Amino acid sequence: MNGHAAHSPALSPAFRVLGPLEVDGPDGTQIDVGGGKPATVLALLLLHRNAWVSTDQLIDAVWSGRDVPASAQNNLKTYVWQLRRTLPDDRIESRSGAYRVRVLSGELDADAASALGDEARALLARGSAAEAVTVVQRALDLWRGCPYDGLADDAASAVDRLTELHRTLREDLADAHLALGRPSEAIAVLRVLTDEEPLRELAWARLMAAYRLVGRRHDALSAYQRARTALVRDLGIEPGAELTALHLEIINEDPRRPIAAPVSSNLPPRVTGFVGRESELEALRGATGVVTIDGMPGIGKTAFALEAAALSGHETQQYVDLRAGQAVTPTAGLLILDNVEHADQARRLLPNDPTALVLVISRRRLSGLDRSGAITLEVLAPSEAAQLLDSTQVVGKARATSGWSGEAQAGRRPGSAQATEVAQVGDAARILAAAQGHPGAIRHLVERVRNRQPWTVARMTAQLADQAGRCHALAGLLVRFDAEYQALAMQPTQQLYRRCSTAEQFDLAQAARFAGMRVDDAEAMVDQLMDLNLVAESAPGLFELLPIARDHAYRLLQATEGRRTIAELVA
Repeated sequence: MNGHAAHSPALSPAFRVLGPLEVDGPDGTQIDVGGGKPATVLALLLLHRNAWVSTDQLIDAVWSGRDVPASAQNNLKTYVWQLRRTLPDDRIESRSGAYRVRVLSGELDADAASALGDEARALLARGSAAEAVTVVQRALDLWRGCPYDGLADDAASAVDRLTELHRTLREDLADAHLALGRPSEAIAVLRVLTDEEPLRELAWARLMAAYRLVGRRHDALSAYQRARTALVRDLGIEPGAELTALHLEIINEDPRRPIAAPVSSNLPPRVTGFVGRESELEALRGATGVVTIDGMPGIGKTAFALEAAALSGHETQQYVDLRAGQAVTPTAGLLILDNVEHADQARRLLPNDPTALVLVISRRRLSGLDRSGAITLEVLAPSEAAQLLDSTQVVGKARATSGWSGEAQAGRRPGSAQATEVAQVGDAARILAAAQGHPGAIRHLVERVRNRQPWTVARMTAQLADQAGRCHALAGLLVRFDAEYQALAMQPTQQLYRRCSTAEQFDLAQAARFAGMRVDDAEAMVDQLMDLNLVAESAPGLFELLPIARDHAYRLLQATEGRRTIAELVA
């Protein structure tokens, strides 16, 4: 996603100390300064560039924490001789008891980073935020690790100063993104910064402001609480005036403040009546990188991704259905890749932008992607399933268009309203039991009984208690599992899948009997079924077909195996 930017010989300094010591020659190629003690000598000279450093100070740095040998002075001369032979232009000078290295303006990456930071802040002050982003990013690209890596106490002050510069540059980058109306990019930067530096109040204030811009009021208030907890715990003080004032503003503003609409989006409409998935959505707040989303057919992967997109605040949002063969150009912002069959399909479309969020949707568990997160969607909790059913407004609701218009219509007896309501509650319970928390099954069964007369609904839902009747009712949904079944290339694996539908749970020995294979071979097949989100390991060594997948497997079993075989398996 964010590959390391290569140094350009025309722009890169000759000496790099923002990480392990590196030196460039006049042609831009890296010079090997030998590492070890010679590198320590050069690093200390660069720390005090253009100033004299005593031999005693150099010896203390080279043998830091160790006994200094009697030959230290001679050894130091050898290290300096090696450096003089390696470095061009006679950079190291000497006088009695001291050495210094000549460094021209802009040749040290630490100086270049500081100058770029000053330039970026001047650009921000003039309102040139886009140019400021470019300049700050050039400065940040100079960092490769801890400054003056390898020096001990000698560099402590310089390391603190450069570490503070690195923090300030990231705050400047966030300010530039906010000025450009890119709050999601600012959030990505500031979340990392506040995690690293929880006592940095200005960073918390910027993060709260960015959350506020995209309508994430809850996250803004949560950020304040995390900041306050850290300040009280570590310093014994309350947040300062700026942070406190911003907190009060957010508390007192209208909570219905809309999320900023994306500037550019081709996303399909969000699914009406979406419920649940709060913890998964929370995990994606402010996320960057590649996140895979997998689950069985109909579990709501695309609907979930669209909800996440709506909460992301990315100003550019792109949706690509790989099954439809859409042409796509990798883009920054948010990218949804749907119906991904294997990692290579997604890898070639990833944008080279560390602030981008790519949601990769697949029915199977993908491997081989450099990803920042992985989400497997499971069935809804009972309360969420009931909420989804209720949101359809099909059962348990007044039927304004059902044909009833009074107690006597169509022979309806007085007092039968209560009986009808009770029957509808029973219909809802049967739908929920048959769907087992699977969102696609709930919606499919609701559509099947929509606009039916109450007695017709009761008759249709009564069939759901029997597995054969349930398979018939879910036929339109079950065909979506056929692709996963066909992906089980080996016939014994398909047989295992079908026959597992007769067992509530099964172990590997039982799976081997179902497949007519050895236990080791059956275990590999069970793993394949798990990768396709058809089977779960409900307890150590115990497996079960997931809801709806079991009905699909049983339907196939009925079509391919004789009744006698099925009876033997059930027995």
